Amino acid sequence: MGIFRKAVPRKGAGQGGGGPGTLVAQFDPWGFGAEQFRAVKTSIMFPADGREIRTLLVTSAVPGEGKTFVAANIAASIAGSMDNHVLVVDSDMRHPSMAAYFSLSPQVPGLDYYLNHRCALEEVIYHTEIDKLSVLPAGGGVPNPSELITSSTMTRMIGEVRERYEDRYVIIDSPPPLFAPETIALAKHVDGIIVVVRNDKTLKKSVADLLERLDRSRVVGIVLNRHKAPFGVGYGYRNYPYGKSGSSDG
Repeated sequence: MGIFRKAVPRKGAGQGGGGPGTLVAQFDPWGFGAEQFRAVKTSIMFPADGREIRTLLVTSAVPGEGKTFVAANIAASIAGSMDNHVLVVDSDMRHPSMAAYFSLSPQVPGLDYYLNHRCALEEVIYHTEIDKLSVLPAGGGVPNPSELITSSTMTRMIGEVRERYEDRYVIIDSPPPLFAPETIALAKHVDGIIVVVRNDKTLKKSVADLLERLDRSRVVGIVLNRHKAPFGVGYGYRNYPYGKSGSSDG
């Protein structure tokens, strides 16, 4: 456990735990959204091509697509499995937001401290109230995020947390590559990539530009966020295999 304090998951706004900042996988486990995250979890843990995906980067083409929401809920869903531990890492040092999902202060020491060699890794990993789920927040912000994320220290950290425990998944919330070039470098050191697309908002061209910058062999799926669920449910999330369009103009 981190030395600072225990992280507490946040229910957030929205009826039934459906608003931004919500862990629907925990607070609305039988809802449509949670069911869709379980489907995403299954595609990660048992991919069709048989590859092992233990480190996963979650990103989007542009800001505001819901990548942090998706990363947090994928992590919570995997942690709900019988035998799997999860570490969710906020690498978005420009706009850190993962801490809010677990009621941590935005200024709490995190990845920024570790990459600046100010503490040991275990000092900034926080246990949450979700069994088997820990969080490594981004921290309070730094003037040189690109240099830190592309450093050899970050690369070694990803390898270390992946190899130390055979039952651990690492979910990395990363800024949009079109706005933060360090994500392209980070994507080379993970097993898989999930792209988040917001329904009726993300332009197809933005998604195409993003995919051109990534190693397509690592893209394991596209999650369509804010898709209207059937039967009048307010929020829906779909997982698409790479190659099927999950975006729309708007």
